[in-house]
Amino acid sequence: MKQLAGVDRYSCLFLEGEPTVIEQPTNQRWLRLLTAMIMLCSLITLPTPVRANDDLESELNFFVTPIFPDSQIEGGASGYFDLNLGAGEQEELQLRIQNTSEETIDVEVSAHTAFTNVNGVVEYGRDAEYPDPTLPASIAELIEAPGVITLEAQEEQILTLPLTMPEEEFEGVLAGSIRVEEVRDAAAAEAETEGIGIRNEFAFILGVVVSNNRSSTDPGLELLEVFASQVNYRNVISAKIQNYTPTFVNHIEIDAEVRASGSDTVLYETQRTSMQMAPNSHMDFPIPLNGERFRPGDYVLTMTARSQGEEWHWEEPFTIAAADARRLNEEDVTLEPETNWWLIGGIAALVLLLIIVVVLIINKKKKAKENSEQ
Repeated sequence: MKQLAGVDRYSCLFLEGEPTVIEQPTNQRWLRLLTAMIMLCSLITLPTPVRANDDLESELNFFVTPIFPDSQIEGGASGYFDLNLGAGEQEELQLRIQNTSEETIDVEVSAHTAFTNVNGVVEYGRDAEYPDPTLPASIAELIEAPGVITLEAQEEQILTLPLTMPEEEFEGVLAGSIRVEEVRDAAAAEAETEGIGIRNEFAFILGVVVSNNRSSTDPGLELLEVFASQVNYRNVISAKIQNYTPTFVNHIEIDAEVRASGSDTVLYETQRTSMQMAPNSHMDFPIPLNGERFRPGDYVLTMTARSQGEEWHWEEPFTIAAADARRLNEEDVTLEPETNWWLIGGIAALVLLLIIVVVLIINKKKKAKENSEQ
């Protein structure tokens, strides 16, 4: 199950992945920080606490605490904004942000809509490159975020972010987050990392879930297309799976097999468990080729997905074009350049032909010289 930690830690060289969970200190300051650690799980699971260690204290210059409005669902989640509002209704989301350093800092506050990445993990701290067309509305557009703000040394501010619900009522939930991250000067950041190579950055990710009502919604998945692709410059066959329903789909298990059209031999296969999909989102589920080259031709994908008693089965034909296979094979960093035996054979034949021509010319000149001497 995807969990959204209040502190999202990543290196500047690797922007994807799960938040880092870290150990809890005993001092009073970090007890206060603990209240700002936000966990966003599925709607049926309570958040679990995030812990912090002393390494974080030296790098984190601010902390954030949500101030829940009266519309927060009673008896529901306590670690993130969980609101039930009418169509077109407005609400104010408030954050208490404190600069704990002795210097002025800039902090960027932004809103984002949850989506599902290729690993079957729900992402909250950034936006999808291509939002799913079934998404009725975007959290990023419903929340008016202030952008970059300045905090003086030890200053505390209470920010108000207006949220306006869509004019048309919708079923299920919309999910996303408010992200709060320090904006560092490029020159200063470079100086900090000189001789290190990796710089840790931190952001608070506060979950936001809104609805018009909390009536139960059955999950639904659909296979949209199958195509040759790459993940991290490695060949994969991607199956675009869509959650077209306005609810989280949890504990997803997928079995996938690829065969050549008309064959019973399994060429590629994969099994994945413990995945989750955000409401009204899609993911390009990868089936790795494990270091093999794409071969142009016709294929069939057989795939089964399961989630909490529900099951979906698909059998989808697809084609890998010669041009796509050639391009992707050239871009795959694990593949050695393929030997072009036709080219080698052609060059060898040309060289042999030249040798024969040269020999014939030499023999002809030799005979002509002998005849002239006679």
